Amino acid sequence: MDAKNSFSTVLTKRQQFWLEHFRSCKRAGNSYSDYARNHGLNSNTFNTMIRRLRRLGVVEKPSIKGEQLFKKILVQPKANNFSDVRLYFPNGVCIEFNSHFDEADLPSLLQMAAQIK
Repeated sequence: MDAKNSFSTVLTKRQQFWLEHFRSCKRAGNSYSDYARNHGLNSNTFNTMIRRLRRLGVVEKPSIKGEQLFKKILVQPKANNFSDVRLYFPNGVCIEFNSHFDEADLPSLLQMAAQIK
């Protein structure tokens, strides 16, 4: 009995339909969502049926060879106290402010900076 037909008597026609699409998707090397979109299939149904076929032992679980699903990262605080925003005006004035700046003050600040010679 070949591997392709080994479950044909156990699976319903619907399950066989989705199993064939799963195999075609694997052969094509597409993601499930891309394959479903390209073949006019509902991607939620495709994913649900793949999960059901996995539970039956017909479809293998995905494996990531040598890769971790999550990578550890280290978040460090800002190393300096530079402003988040820096504006340069044609008259040579530079205005710096950070995220704690009150937006309501911006129009008057810009107007004053533009008048400096």
